[in-house]
Amino acid sequence: MHYAVKMAANLSAEFNILNIVRLEGVPKANLKLRQIEKNIAQISEEEGAKLVKEITSQIKGNYTISYKAIRARTVAEMVRRYVDKNQTNMVVMGLQGASALKKARLGGTTVSVIDECKVPVMAIPELAKYRNMEHIVYASDLKHVKKELDTIVEFARIFGSSVHMIHVTPLIDKKLEAQKNIVDETISKMGYDKLDFEVIIDDDVTSAIAGYIKKTKADLLTTFTHKLSLEEKLFGKSVTRKLAYQGTIPLLAVKRK
Repeated sequence: MHYAVKMAANLSAEFNILNIVRLEGVPKANLKLRQIEKNIAQISEEEGAKLVKEITSQIKGNYTISYKAIRARTVAEMVRRYVDKNQTNMVVMGLQGASALKKARLGGTTVSVIDECKVPVMAIPELAKYRNMEHIVYASDLKHVKKELDTIVEFARIFGSSVHMIHVTPLIDKKLEAQKNIVDETISKMGYDKLDFEVIIDDDVTSAIAGYIKKTKADLLTTFTHKLSLEEKLFGKSVTRKLAYQGTIPLLAVKRK
């Protein structure tokens, strides 16, 4: 929350903290257990009020912040339901490393939200601290460049950020050369002078992106993702998911529509 509020406190942002309330295996017909769940939600609201007061006293800015306890089965379900019913520009979540088993199978809580959520999700690693948004790395597969750059540049203009677009490939062929020329032309038409493009030759996409982030001292990594198939979940084929687990800076994952 500190990272998110510091990032957008001066943008007249409206923050809504969501907290999931659930009792595992609660039968809907069991009124006593449902009452317990209701009491837990009330306690959560009381604790949330204290949290809001603490944050607003520590971080000054033109923003509003509220807290809501929501009963749901999973965090991904809670976020999806909220976003469907409420105008939302971005979902912000904390991010901790997942076990090897979770990485290999269905993934952790934040990655599950990235998979399900229709609005951009910013995943913030536990030790990340907001300094500025000076450098944004945009990892691209070169499939929807114009549309994705429109989104990223609009975000970057808010902070005056430099956008470093990169594409990782094991080799450069004639097809990629042609794509690179198209990207260079697209960039020249964007009218944003803090935008550059580089092709990185490497067999390991995740490692190459991590190395580039370190070299540029990036403040944010942006990727565009899609809803994973069962095969992709089981075999961990999503680069975005791997980057989310290994990241040291926030990851902004935008769902392709």
